[in-house]
Amino acid sequence: MLPLLVVLACTPGSKDADRPHPGRDDTSGTDDTSGADDTSDTGDSAPGPFSLSGPAAVALPYVSVGDARPSASFTITAGGDEGSPGALTVEISGPFTVDLDASPLAPGEARSGTVTSTTATTSPALTSGTLSVTAGDASLDIDLAAVVGDAAIPATSTWQADDWGECTTLDLPSAPFPYGSASYTDSSVKICVPTGFTGESGFGVVSHFHGFNATIDEVDDYQQLHPQLDLSGRDAILVLPQGPVEASDGDFGRLDTTDGLAHLVRDAISVLYRDGRVTGPVAGPVVLTSHSGGYSGTANSIEVGGLPVAAVHLFDSVYADEATFAAFAEDGGVLRSSYTSGGGTDDNNLALASTLRGAGVDVDTTFTDDVLGGGRVTIGFIDSAHGDTLSDDRSYARWLTTSGVRRRPTAPPELVATVFDGGQASVSWRADGDFAAVVEGSDDGDTWTVLTQTTHDTATVPGHTYLRVRADVDGAEPSDTYGATGSSWLVVDGFDRVFGGSWTAPTQTFAGLMGAALGANGATFSVASNEAVAEGAVSLGDYDHVLWLLGDESDADRTFEDREQAAIEDYVGAGGTFVTSGSEIGYSTGSWLSSTLHASYVADDAGTSAVESWTTGVTYPEDYPDVLDGTDVLWTYGTGGAAAVSWHDRVVVIGFAIETLGKADREAAIGELLAWVG
Repeated sequence: MLPLLVVLACTPGSKDADRPHPGRDDTSGTDDTSGADDTSDTGDSAPGPFSLSGPAAVALPYVSVGDARPSASFTITAGGDEGSPGALTVEISGPFTVDLDASPLAPGEARSGTVTSTTATTSPALTSGTLSVTAGDASLDIDLAAVVGDAAIPATSTWQADDWGECTTLDLPSAPFPYGSASYTDSSVKICVPTGFTGESGFGVVSHFHGFNATIDEVDDYQQLHPQLDLSGRDAILVLPQGPVEASDGDFGRLDTTDGLAHLVRDAISVLYRDGRVTGPVAGPVVLTSHSGGYSGTANSIEVGGLPVAAVHLFDSVYADEATFAAFAEDGGVLRSSYTSGGGTDDNNLALASTLRGAGVDVDTTFTDDVLGGGRVTIGFIDSAHGDTLSDDRSYARWLTTSGVRRRPTAPPELVATVFDGGQASVSWRADGDFAAVVEGSDDGDTWTVLTQTTHDTATVPGHTYLRVRADVDGAEPSDTYGATGSSWLVVDGFDRVFGGSWTAPTQTFAGLMGAALGANGATFSVASNEAVAEGAVSLGDYDHVLWLLGDESDADRTFEDREQAAIEDYVGAGGTFVTSGSEIGYSTGSWLSSTLHASYVADDAGTSAVESWTTGVTYPEDYPDVLDGTDVLWTYGTGGAAAVSWHDRVVVIGFAIETLGKADREAAIGELLAWVG
């Protein structure tokens, strides 16, 4: 038996009672009697009301099959200046018993009790319940949890942490193999939790079925599965079972049999509970994802896996079993399915879509954020290589976001726009579950002030050079940093690349930095994401000048997708001033670059960090700045070749990421741009 897991103590109904409100003066406890007559009673003050406090949860020690039933102690405390108004009422739900003296509590008394699991340890089990203690008007609810793990689960596990969370790989008795007559013997299962994972009851479970000729480590590394789980902001675990190792075989052994998925998830949660990553061993929504040949194991898990499935994501994976996937969607499940030009699943996907439409199910065909967020079933084409359907455009993360799994409390919100209007800044972000948000402002990017708190997904605040949003919880990660000081320029944050480039953090500050550089040159600005422009939430036509940032975003990140191209074409055609920068802008945009922005791509790498008298790569590495050509050359690389070109003094294309310049160089470069475009 392992020792009792850590429990979180709180007073019910007042979790945040001792937390000061950010941005407000904390005047509690002050004693200001100046100018007032003292008419209070000089005797003893009236006694405080009776209250109960104790742990929010008690997680009993982990045991294995055959061990004794676990017990754990807890303590409740009487608050106020009076004891309890009579005996305690003790109630318990779930397979537990409690030993607690129910006699009245004295003022300030701390009383210990014991909870014991009544679940037999003859087979694996995940159990939960609630202990309720009541006295008068005071009550206390304590969540209870106990786990009996399969005796064949390895006694220890090794966790490896990275920027996206932590993972462990171990042999589980519920792994697909070895099983039956199959020759496969690898019983590895990789389990990952994202940063900020709560481990509380109701967390999501994502189980991925890999394709042919793969191992789970190869798949996780190449397709960035656990990093994308973290990027999605979901409060979920990833369970990645090893199927046939490096074989052209869709057999998933035990997971193709009755309750196979349920047993796998049970064992994964048992490990997490034992290792202190989970305190509430009750899973919430289950999401199944598959790539290529993983479709068969996915279909079998839907039909006989033993768990209700909330969402299924099929990445170029519908080679068969269309009837199973259709029935799942017709029953109300969230279904996403993509096909490519070379994967061979196009006909089956189109047939699946036709079947669902015939059954009266609405089927979307594109995978943009607004479509994913507004619909339940999406079946469509993705312009990716077969093996890149999960990683391109962060598809795995974006699909998980709309799977019905709750967001992690500390996950950064997705900022949409900070638009200056009527002397104020209108700030908007993605509605993504119920959470209270804090909008913060700064004039220097270092010192932040809380401007407002809200439960909505928009707020109006005073304009600041830097603006950001975070959830109103301890340890919350802030969103991207934007800003709004006026409406002379619109800065568009089109930099969505996270994997494979030079900037690998989930959020960034570059739109705010470029806004500050505009401000240093006397120009005002607002900021919008490229998604806000594509979805029509912000119109380029409302601004005389646009600065569109791409960073090192490339073709895998859908640089200038169709709706963005249409908006830019209309804007440039109407005479607007358009400036864009990015180190892959020539490489990733092809003929559209010349036809609309009147610049041409010469080479993928200028081979230098020198542009004019400035140095790129200061903010983050600038690896492959594009060499361009155009009507007029604005800036030149140290090795020769155009670093920025202009057309009619109002369309400027910059072949490097301008935000990688240091502060002084950024401001100098923006000063020259302003002089150039007028």
